[in-house]
Amino acid sequence: MRKLILSLLLAGVATTPAFAQRDLDGRDQARAERQQAREERQQRQERQERREVREPRVDSVERHRVDAPARAQARAEGRADRRDLEQIRTAREQARSERQDAWQDRRETMTDQRQLRQAERARPPVLRGRVPVVSNTPQLNTQPPARAEQRRYSPTRWSGDWRRDSRYDWYDYRNRYGSLFRLGFYSDPFGWGYQPYSIGWRMWPNYYRSSFWLDDPWQYRLPYAPAGTRWIRYYDDAILVDTWDGQVVDVIHNFFW
Repeated sequence: MRKLILSLLLAGVATTPAFAQRDLDGRDQARAERQQAREERQQRQERQERREVREPRVDSVERHRVDAPARAQARAEGRADRRDLEQIRTAREQARSERQDAWQDRRETMTDQRQLRQAERARPPVLRGRVPVVSNTPQLNTQPPARAEQRRYSPTRWSGDWRRDSRYDWYDYRNRYGSLFRLGFYSDPFGWGYQPYSIGWRMWPNYYRSSFWLDDPWQYRLPYAPAGTRWIRYYDDAILVDTWDGQVVDVIHNFFW
């Protein structure tokens, strides 16, 4: 009996390494299979990712081909819109220029009419159609006699066309800078009071002495006086007078405030 047990033990010891070896081989094979399966899954995942990366590029190219006509149409519409805007801008500028020209013409017409009205109002009924009496001594409603001496220079040639020049729009300038036209009290040299003068009449020298000169006519938007003449103040009037014989060359009534 003892021998039988001993033999069984020896047989079990002899078979244990074989079983152990088979167990190790089985685990290695299972590990290898799992590793292979893992590698296959990783490869499939990488192929899927590469495919997903390629597909959007193909879609982008295809989308570019599909959208190309729409973009071309949009560009054409944009160019048409720009042309329309240019035409609208040109039409607006032309209309603005026409309005400015019309306003300038209207302004010149209004200025001419205003000057004519002022000139007509300046001629009092009592003096219309006649010339003041010539006198050798200053008297009311008289003018000095013409000088007998020969003039040293040619008479001044003067035209009222300066009133059409927008640079000399003294009326509008006075509306903006009225304080420049308020010169204060006027002292008549003879104490006669205001008597309107017209072009061609002669003034007594006391009225165009230096104390009545407008030294800077441009300050009031008047044209500069030619040689031998002076712009003077006579009450509220601005008069261009020939200093040789006192003849009135031009007159603007109600010029000052």
